[in-house]
Amino acid sequence: MQLLFYRSFFILMVVFIYILAITPSSGNPPSFPFLDKILHFLIFILLTFILDVCTRRPLKQHGFLIFLLIGFGFFIEFSQYFTSTRSAEFLDWVFDFIGILVYLLFAPNISLGLKK
Repeated sequence: MQLLFYRSFFILMVVFIYILAITPSSGNPPSFPFLDKILHFLIFILLTFILDVCTRRPLKQHGFLIFLLIGFGFFIEFSQYFTSTRSAEFLDWVFDFIGILVYLLFAPNISLGLKK
């Protein structure tokens, strides 16, 4: 039952993040430089953590799921290319990827307590 909750939460987060990514932005410049890159990085660390909790084995053993998460970051940027209020930026996708990589390298055991 707990696994179902985490998986449902992950799906809701993906939908929520995608909706935020394609809706018009405020148009105001960020309060400090590279704020959007930092947000991409942190959001994808969080998404990777939630995905890790959703699996029975360590996420590193689920290469296809990691690939899908990287693909989701690319899909966000691809979608933004076709909007008039957002812009696709390669660096945003790079920071998505770095967030995933940082989680996989430095936090492999964080979710173990939640998987029990």
